Amino acid sequence: MAKKTSTLDQSITHFLGPKHWLTWCAMGIAYALSFLPWSLQQGLGKYLGRALHLIAKRRRHICEVNLKICYPDMPSVERKKLTKAHFESMGIGVLETFTSWFQNQEKFQSRTTFEGQDVIDKVLATGRGCILISGHFSPLDICGGQMSHFMDVHPIYKLQTNPVMNWVMERQRRAIFSKTIERTNMREVLKSLKQNKAVWYAVDQDYGRKNSVFAPFYGRQCATIAHIGRIAKMTNAPVVLYDYGRTKNGYHLRLVEVENYPSQDDIENATRINELMEAVIEPKKEQYFWSHRRFKTQPIAGDPSPYGK
Repeated sequence: MAKKTSTLDQSITHFLGPKHWLTWCAMGIAYALSFLPWSLQQGLGKYLGRALHLIAKRRRHICEVNLKICYPDMPSVERKKLTKAHFESMGIGVLETFTSWFQNQEKFQSRTTFEGQDVIDKVLATGRGCILISGHFSPLDICGGQMSHFMDVHPIYKLQTNPVMNWVMERQRRAIFSKTIERTNMREVLKSLKQNKAVWYAVDQDYGRKNSVFAPFYGRQCATIAHIGRIAKMTNAPVVLYDYGRTKNGYHLRLVEVENYPSQDDIENATRINELMEAVIEPKKEQYFWSHRRFKTQPIAGDPSPYGK
């Protein structure tokens, strides 16, 4: 597997060889699609999602397993319907990501509603910055770009294996946000909080046994990121829930301060985070990233993954 490395200090000339041409062609198509009107993107995205539902068998299987774990009492017909709706939402999200990368963020500002200016004012008045926590939903990139209009956000990001994808992603996100932080760079996280900035973590993915504790998510123990509570204890930075999603006519962003957090117990803190994630998932189930392996790491090492090999 290719090593994941940042490309921020590298020139585009490093990535112009023939082995990268196919990716550059894909980026050209993505750039062209980003100019489509919003309503057309929504419709085309649904068709893209339906195609992915048919051909992406592994992702469809992961989604089906997750829904069966999280909604064991849901009739199978309803789970299948939700699976299809999820893929449609993810297809729309792909086009929204292209738009967030290649278009001016003001393009969709009129379609965005925001709730939480009072929360921003309160938490930043402490001078300790804040830790913004969210889940992974299909309009993640475009809603993140819209959030940059309301507060100075420093998002945590994960490097991609494809270097061309990294080159484009890192530069486009840097054009939106005053700073982005690779997820292993704790020094920059602490520096941003000290500068009274908002550091944004998506807290609902499985980062493995080393970086997690086990806490219930929809009634099943799963590996949950542990260091949100630890950072909050170390810095006394307020923690704010960032809830976002796609609406009928655009996007809605909402901030809520997480009170009485953290406790002194990592598992209790992780349980609280998972409860918050469940609460924001329920009103918009289809937009959640069900096709990620949320239950990959098992509480007992060596136990088989529910997704198979």
